[in-house]
Amino acid sequence: MKREDGTIYDVRVTHFAKEFKFQFRDKGSEVWDYKRKPTLDDVQTLVDNVTRRYQRRQATHEELERVKKMLEEKLKS
Repeated sequence: MKREDGTIYDVRVTHFAKEFKFQFRDKGSEVWDYKRKPTLDDVQTLVDNVTRRYQRRQATHEELERVKKMLEEKLKS
């Protein structure tokens, strides 16, 4: 993904115990950041990815609803 200042970073999302955990890494770095909060773009990208996976029956309806709720909460804040 690309930030507004043009720097590139990687995002990795894991799903375990009904929770989505975001991990970030700046391009060229070896260390993953587990504490950074996801941006609105990060959450929107996750919703798009889970929606595509749901259509291919690789994600559950519950997972799809959970990421949509995350997006709604992010839009409110």
